[in-house]
Amino acid sequence: MLFILAIILASPDAVFLNHDVTLYCSSPDSGYEEVTREVIIPLTARGVERYRELVSSFRNTWESLDISIAEIRHWRSGRGTDEAVLKENPHRSLLHGGRLESSLRELFVEFPGIEIGDTLFIEIRRQINYLPMDDFYSYTFYAAARDSIDSGSFKVFWPADREIHISTTDLPEPEIILINDTTVCFSWKTYSHSPIATLPFSLNTAECSPSITIASHQPSDVSAGLFAVLDETLMQDYEPAADSILAVTGYEPGNISGWVSEEIEYLSGNWGRDPGYSPRYPLETLNEHAGVCRDKAVLLLWLLRRAGHDPYAVLTSTSRNIIEFAGSRSFDHMLVALDLNSDEVLYLDPSNSFSKDGYPYTLRGAAYLPLTASGSELACFPEQYNRDSLSILIEGAVDADSGIIRGNINVTMSGAADELFRSMIAGVPPGRISELLETLFGLLPGSDIHIDGDMEITGQPLTVRGRGSWECSIIRKDNSLYMLVPGLETFDLTGSRASALVLPDLRDNVFIETPYFASVRLNLTGLPSGSPEIPDPFSESNYSIEFYHNNDTLCMEESMSLQPMIPDSHQLDDLRSGLLSRMSGSFRTVVFR
Repeated sequence: MLFILAIILASPDAVFLNHDVTLYCSSPDSGYEEVTREVIIPLTARGVERYRELVSSFRNTWESLDISIAEIRHWRSGRGTDEAVLKENPHRSLLHGGRLESSLRELFVEFPGIEIGDTLFIEIRRQINYLPMDDFYSYTFYAAARDSIDSGSFKVFWPADREIHISTTDLPEPEIILINDTTVCFSWKTYSHSPIATLPFSLNTAECSPSITIASHQPSDVSAGLFAVLDETLMQDYEPAADSILAVTGYEPGNISGWVSEEIEYLSGNWGRDPGYSPRYPLETLNEHAGVCRDKAVLLLWLLRRAGHDPYAVLTSTSRNIIEFAGSRSFDHMLVALDLNSDEVLYLDPSNSFSKDGYPYTLRGAAYLPLTASGSELACFPEQYNRDSLSILIEGAVDADSGIIRGNINVTMSGAADELFRSMIAGVPPGRISELLETLFGLLPGSDIHIDGDMEITGQPLTVRGRGSWECSIIRKDNSLYMLVPGLETFDLTGSRASALVLPDLRDNVFIETPYFASVRLNLTGLPSGSPEIPDPFSESNYSIEFYHNNDTLCMEESMSLQPMIPDSHQLDDLRSGLLSRMSGSFRTVVFR
């Protein structure tokens, strides 16, 4: 069955007969033009659905988007060729994300009457008139995708007298052609590529695709250049305003960051030249009591400097990992950092209300660029897993007639598990929180369960407490009673979901969305009559389970490690072995004779 499923998942929904990108980078003064040409044939109903409408986003402040070719050639005789329907709207993410900047737009290309086997022709020209904050250009071309690519190419026309930086992964060196005295062409032929499987818990397709990145500057140049933009235009001195805030917060960096997080709402309008990219002056953000991540980070920088600290801005990407080169468009998030000593960095993110580490666990291991006066290289956020834990304590009594355990539950969380829990609770209407808690921890409906702790204070641990009931499978046979004691498989929904998505051995690249160490201790009374035969203890690299029988109480201790986020082949083998053991009923079956 797994073999058949693997074949189905590896089958493409479409084939790109051509996947070509050409960059015209004449000079910073004349901007940049990025031309993408695709010839696509949908092969399945899913392919038809996916390519019925294509969407490209752009910022109409610094760039324009033109669909120069968009047509569909039908395979059935008599249907001929149809032009695509084009329409432009504000970006769909704006209102849902509390963002209102009208400069972020979407261009929709709709292909009417598309069928399996039709051929789509599309050419998109993106004209970049200038880059936000400063002229640091970079572009990454991906040679593979979730569908098949039959033929591909990437060409770059670059000024002969301007430095260029190139990084490739799993692709040959380019052909270099001197066009004339002023222009050089770098040309790659990427040929055919099989589809990249897109499964839950898979790495992003961009992380798996052969790629080419070109850039106008080294990261250290980008760092120094963007630092100068922030320092010279934004770090103006408004001593009375800053001092009035510091009189409330004190001078401790964490308290100052907490004030910005609580007092400045994450909301933007059409402020500044390039909203979201070019941050505003601190007083502008203070006067509006609102801003996006860059506005809040600049405000925090300003306050920390006034408090006598030496902070610096940190730019990163939440959507893709920056491998070697970066430009003005490479980043979608800004936070603040302080060097405590040669080995320790304090990260502060006033836009993140879920993590006390200063950055969300989803950024662990991701690259970031510190903005410093002398210029800095790319660095990576630390990968810390020692504080990621989910601990469950259940004390109850079993009713052998109904097969129900009734008792108390106490759950404590830290690290990634705590962040995930807070983010889930924040997205649920108050009236349905109890229902969510029941689902997360395997409780039967009607339980009395609640949260202890303040959801708004990230440094304060959250605890889930209450009373409820769980199913316990009981079978009577040959004067014996077999009781399958529930374990992490029941009490930890997140781990059970991971089991379902990671166990099928369909790919080697796995991304554990929420890494943590889970443990449960179950103390059961009201046991069936008879002498219990408990299973032997079992332990392997990332899983263990053990039973104890003390007088009238049966105790079970079970633990499982869902770490790290991106396991290597050996770690993945251990992870799958542990998840299989976690699902095994033989380790949790107690026999009463």
